Amino acid sequence: MINQEKRDRTRATLKNALIELCDEKSYYDITIWDICNRAHAYRSTFYRYFDTKDDVLREIEHEYLETTRGLTSAIHSFHPEASAEQMAAYLDELTADMEYHMKNEKLCRFLLSSAGDIYFYQKMKESIAATSRRNIETVGYRNQENMEYRINFFAAGFIDTVHTWLEHKDRTPREIARFLLEMLRQVRM
Repeated sequence: MINQEKRDRTRATLKNALIELCDEKSYYDITIWDICNRAHAYRSTFYRYFDTKDDVLREIEHEYLETTRGLTSAIHSFHPEASAEQMAAYLDELTADMEYHMKNEKLCRFLLSSAGDIYFYQKMKESIAATSRRNIETVGYRNQENMEYRINFFAAGFIDTVHTWLEHKDRTPREIARFLLEMLRQVRM
């Protein structure tokens, strides 16, 4: 158990080092030596846990996506004409999601920036689109015309809105969640 805890701490330290470095310079300019130096770890320690810095990034991305998916489970049954109680639950979920993005602002801004990983943006977009599709299957909507375009529009818009919000820092997590919820209601999938 202690060894597992130590391994988990070491992995987290290496991942945090990469995140910190991404705030200082381009991901493509970061070396494994830079990560080790920041983490106060030997290269052999790095290679015990990861083969490349891309492996570190993939793990960070995976954890990020899984966490955000877990924060928004009620949205899977979103309906634009839901009761006030259900809308409040949706708003609470989206607020928690936005709080997570804000807490991990540097990482989120990096992952969604042009210096980040284009595949992450695509994975995030696919995740949001998949949630929208499940929602459509669960709830059903009368207007099925251009559904795939609506889903794509919302997924890309959601991501870009979060990125813009983190750049500007001009609203609270609840305010941006309320805005996103209203946009979701207007898309009327």
